[in-house]
Amino acid sequence: MTDVQQDPDQRLYEEAIEPVRPGFKTVAEPAGTPAQRRQRRPTALLAAGLLGVLVFAAAFVFFALPRWVAPETPASVTPPAPAAPEAPPKPELSEEELRALRERAESLLADLLTQQQRLTARSASSWAGEEWSRYEALSRQGDDAYLAEDLEAAIDAYSDALALGNELLARSDSIADAALAAGRRAIEAGNSELAIEQFDLVLAIEPDHAEARAGRERAEKLPEVLDLVRRAGDLVSQGRYDEAAEAYRAALEIDREWPAAKRGLEDVERRIADARYEALMSRGLQALADERYDDASEAFEAALAMRPQSAEARDGLLQAEQGAKLDEIALAEARALAFERRELWQQAIAQYENALAADATLAFAHAGLERARARADLDAKLANLIDNPSLLFRDDVLRDAERLLAEARETLAAAGEQPRLAGQIERLDELVRIAKTPITVQLVSDGRTEVTLYRVGRLGAFLTREVELRPGNYTVIGSRDGYRDVRQTFTVLPGRELDPIRVICTETI
Repeated sequence: MTDVQQDPDQRLYEEAIEPVRPGFKTVAEPAGTPAQRRQRRPTALLAAGLLGVLVFAAAFVFFALPRWVAPETPASVTPPAPAAPEAPPKPELSEEELRALRERAESLLADLLTQQQRLTARSASSWAGEEWSRYEALSRQGDDAYLAEDLEAAIDAYSDALALGNELLARSDSIADAALAAGRRAIEAGNSELAIEQFDLVLAIEPDHAEARAGRERAEKLPEVLDLVRRAGDLVSQGRYDEAAEAYRAALEIDREWPAAKRGLEDVERRIADARYEALMSRGLQALADERYDDASEAFEAALAMRPQSAEARDGLLQAEQGAKLDEIALAEARALAFERRELWQQAIAQYENALAADATLAFAHAGLERARARADLDAKLANLIDNPSLLFRDDVLRDAERLLAEARETLAAAGEQPRLAGQIERLDELVRIAKTPITVQLVSDGRTEVTLYRVGRLGAFLTREVELRPGNYTVIGSRDGYRDVRQTFTVLPGRELDPIRVICTETI
């Protein structure tokens, strides 16, 4: 048990912990591994067999041979008393029956070896006590019977050993589960030594048990965690909240699940937040008194971010906004008009919106916002057509561009000097003129192919033909009975000479 002071609740909780102690007992094993012992048995058996042969030979010489060579017994001699009847011999088994028994015994032996490996991996010899000795004795009994060709006895011994091994495996699971639960409770009670003892028991049974390994690591670090939590509590009592928070965080870095450290850190952070909130409110109120409205707003907004439901912080922010309102409105109007004169419409819109955010009833801001938005929309449309002149190749876009030019000229006449707008009108007018100017395109055919030019119409059959086309994309199709249709797409561009377009059906169907 660690010497770190525990909470009373932890001591009471620890008293309720019932540790798992399964009564360890170490059983002495014969020299060598089970496999080595089994390897030595055939040699011993062979020696025993040779000895048996010698004994049998001696018995034959002393008992059976004299009977064969002795003279016949006279009739007057009284015969010896008859011997007691022998037990009936076991019925001889057929080769098939012997083979079946041997296969059964070998199958049980294979299962038993696998089971022994599992029990050895779970350190059964350290906790199974006398039953482990009986388990090994049954295994040896089965081996001896198998080597003596007493297959039925071997099967009985192997079966009994397997049944006992299954009981031991089930018991190991029960011991591990109980020890794991006791280890958890010991950690919760702050008893690192008891927790380590219980987790070690689990690991002795299941060396790769992840939770037990993690629990043991946690228990090893528990004294340091408890010391940090105690030191943090002392710092809180001294009002040194920042240092206490660091101590709690250090404890949580070691054990992020320790509840006392979690609760302590939450409490300290709440106290720190309260002190910061009070400091922000004091700074905001002082800024209001000094008519430093921006500083006051910043302080009150920070206070509201910490406590969104704070009525006093919201009232302070409202006072700061009202104090700065008149200055903001005048400044916004002056800036918006300056942006309009420079034809910076998005910036002008932002100023008018700021003014309306301060006071939604400002007439100048409503009128200016409507005017700036209309000019921004016109500016964007003109810039889009100028930056993408190929859009004018479409008839509908070309018509829209002509209407847009008329609107722009009216706006320029009403606004007076507007250099950017005047330049946009001049450039778009030139692009519209170019897009409306037709260009001569020569089509070549064979006089038998019917030619159709999309956006123009049916041209019929011819050898050569010239058509006047505005800049844009065109598709020409040729058709002829018995031949596959041909299709060709071409683009007419201003200032660029186009090679003759051949439209002739040549592939028969």
